[in-house]
Amino acid sequence: MSVILVFLSMALAAEAVPANFFETIGGGIAKEAIAVKQPVLETVVDITFKKCETVKKLFGLQYTQMEKSGKEPDLNELTLKYVTQSLNISLNINSAAGFLPKSKHFNRERFVIYVHGFADNPNKRSFGTVSKGFLRRQMYNLLALDGSSLIRWFYLRSTTYVRFMGEKLGSILADLVNEGLPASSIHIVGHSLGAHISGFTGKQFQKLTGQRVGRITGLDPAGPCFSNLEPELKLSAEDADFVDVIHTNGGVAGLKEPVGHVDYYPNGGEQQPSCLIDTCSHSRAWELMAESLHDQGAFPAVRCNSWEDFKKGNCDETSYMGIASQPGTKGKFYLQTAESSPFGLGANGTQYVNNEGIIKNIFGR
Repeated sequence: MSVILVFLSMALAAEAVPANFFETIGGGIAKEAIAVKQPVLETVVDITFKKCETVKKLFGLQYTQMEKSGKEPDLNELTLKYVTQSLNISLNINSAAGFLPKSKHFNRERFVIYVHGFADNPNKRSFGTVSKGFLRRQMYNLLALDGSSLIRWFYLRSTTYVRFMGEKLGSILADLVNEGLPASSIHIVGHSLGAHISGFTGKQFQKLTGQRVGRITGLDPAGPCFSNLEPELKLSAEDADFVDVIHTNGGVAGLKEPVGHVDYYPNGGEQQPSCLIDTCSHSRAWELMAESLHDQGAFPAVRCNSWEDFKKGNCDETSYMGIASQPGTKGKFYLQTAESSPFGLGANGTQYVNNEGIIKNIFGR
């Protein structure tokens, strides 16, 4: 278990290795290495984290255990980074509901919250990259939850903390709605563990207000300790009026199974082109989201039952991945992307091109 936890500290950290980092060793070599390691990692993660709840119970890390023992995380440490085109400040989470509605910058129609993942924080590349795209689109109310004080060390404990953090954020959003913020204008974007925090935020918000937030976008929701759980224990389609999900490292750092109204699987959703290590594939989700903010038409995807059906062209409806994904869209959608930025291939990405290495072509992995 200790070896796997070390692996997770790397695989779920949101500081991405640049997509072209391994180009110097040769694309062909990288593809063969990925083909060999990916199924091994998926098997190890699957076997190890089937016992996640058992291990958490042993160490007193289950949600109910923490709640009953009074060992909940100190949620008063949480802060919200508030960014507009002319403002960049940090607020204690408890003061947000009182401060934001009084700010002259506050726009009740455009309200986006970014929630980072394990070992990340709003000062790193993920939020920095995504925020530029939102601000360019004049999303004037852009917030980022800073939970780095709670989810930067022990992964198993962090998987429980996400529920407490989501419930706290959901309560703050409920207070803001009482101050006049329309629930339908709230868009929560969460990466990795942040995707599940977003889900618990939506659940708590609905419990307190009887309404759903407008939209949750899950960026490669964390897989270990969340795979094949009931909807109430992770991000689900019930948590917002519209839940769209981008899967980029399914089976290792991210979830494989669909959890939204619509789930997008670029390049099959398990490993991304030019990514030799899983931090790269896992972080590719927010890179793709950021690019969609600059070019809404970059990522058309087609609805298929599986990646194999995509390869055969057995698909029908088209939907755009990223910010342009539309409420009412349902199902699993597939596409291919380029190996480096800009990743979008437009309509060409909806037609399968075999650029796999020798091993994958022979063994189908």
